[in-house]
Amino acid sequence: MRTHWIKTNPNCTSVGLAEITSENDEILKLDHADLDHFHPKKRLEFLASRLLIEQMCEELSIAYNGIRKDEFGKPHLIDSAFQISISHSYPMVGCAIHPSKPCGIDIEGNRPQLLKIKHKFLNKEELDYCGDDLNRLCLHWSTKEALYKIHGRKSLIFAEQLNLIDISPKEIKAQIHAEGITKNYVLNYECFLEYFLVYNV
Repeated sequence: MRTHWIKTNPNCTSVGLAEITSENDEILKLDHADLDHFHPKKRLEFLASRLLIEQMCEELSIAYNGIRKDEFGKPHLIDSAFQISISHSYPMVGCAIHPSKPCGIDIEGNRPQLLKIKHKFLNKEELDYCGDDLNRLCLHWSTKEALYKIHGRKSLIFAEQLNLIDISPKEIKAQIHAEGITKNYVLNYECFLEYFLVYNV
C-alpha cells in the first residue's frame, strides 16, 4: 500500500488517501483469517482502510484499539470519542477522522454506470445541471455518499433528502432532510488522478 498523503487537523476533519499497489500487496500479509471469505479486492480494501486509519491515528496521537461497526454499518474507533469514515474505490482508499462530530468521506472515479442511475440519486434541478457530464455526476454522487455516511443511518432517499445547494472551487454546501429536520453542511472536495474525494469540514 502506498500512502499518498495524510492531512491532519486536530480541531477539524483530518483526511488520508492511500493506494493499493497490486493484488499481491504487502497488506495481504496482515493476519485476518476471518476475512478469508472476502473477495480478494474487497479484502485488500478492508485491510488498506484499517492500515490507513491506524497511520492517521498515530499522526494524531490517538490510541488505536481497532474498529467496530454499529447496527447501521457505520465504523467507529474502539474506546474513542473520535469519529471516523472510510471509503474505497479500488485501488484507492480514503479515510477521515473528526475529533467529535460525525464525518463522511467518499472517493469515486468517473464510472460510466453513473449515467444509467443518475435519475435515482439526483433531483430535477441536479439532473438539469449535470446532464451527461461524468465529472459533475461523479461529484454529486460522491457528495451524497459522504452525506449519507455523516447521517449514519439507512433509509435516506438520495434524490429527495440529500441536496447540493452550491458548488464552488474546492467547496460544496449541501443539506440533509430527515425526520422533519434540515441540516446544513460544508464539504471539501479535491481531484486526484481521475478520482473525486469529498469529505465534510
